[in-house]
Amino acid sequence: MEENNYYDEHEIDLVEYLYLLWNNKFFIGGLVILAILIAFVYSTFMIEPVYETKTKIQPSNYEGLYSEPNTVVQLLSSTGLMKKVMSDLGVEMSGARLNSYINNNLTIRQIDDTSIISITVKNNEPQLTLNIAEGLINNFKNDSNQYFQNEIENDKEYIADLKNDLKDINLDLENNKEMIEESRNAGKLETVSLLIQENSSLQNSRRELRKEIKLLNFYSLEVISAPYLPENPVSPNTKLNIAIAGILGLMLAIFIVFLKEFIKNADLSQYE
Repeated sequence: MEENNYYDEHEIDLVEYLYLLWNNKFFIGGLVILAILIAFVYSTFMIEPVYETKTKIQPSNYEGLYSEPNTVVQLLSSTGLMKKVMSDLGVEMSGARLNSYINNNLTIRQIDDTSIISITVKNNEPQLTLNIAEGLINNFKNDSNQYFQNEIENDKEYIADLKNDLKDINLDLENNKEMIEESRNAGKLETVSLLIQENSSLQNSRRELRKEIKLLNFYSLEVISAPYLPENPVSPNTKLNIAIAGILGLMLAIFIVFLKEFIKNADLSQYE
């Protein structure tokens, strides 16, 4: 019974809560305004703005190291390539700083199951953000061109040799067909098997000539959407920071008001 009386004595109904908050409205409002001002000053003057630009590229349509999407992502994210980019821009960074910059400011990924690569670059300066994105593309394109130039030269020589041998290849295929038929009729199955294997090799050589079509349509890299000069920072989000600060300031003010009221009405003698 005494326990129930204790709770009854200290019970505060909803109206009393509202009165309590109303009586402390200036304190609550002042603390909220103070929190908002601190958030505004911190977001505007103390946090460096971060700018962002995006671009999409299509790796080469020719088979090779610089056309495989997963490899392209790794190459674009490498410290070696970023070091070239920064060096061209006159920005010197240690290996550790380059790794940190790549991890925090560079996002490169393959879009779904396509071969398209998305590149996102962040930096504290708008122009430098654009320059880094363009530098990545240009340096990667140069490396890609150099790589495919060697591959294509080798393929051109191979195709030229195949072209010279094309008449002989076609003639051998025709002769082999006749020999296969004759060997089957004669029951020479081992000879038939050898001729079929030879035919398969000759057909593969003839298929290689299709590479010439790829050579005519070759590109080392295509820029699907070019990087742009960012105008507004993506961070800090001043409006969001102010909203969060206002809510936290309100919660803190209400907590302090109730804590003060509790201490004021508490019977401290029972703890002595």
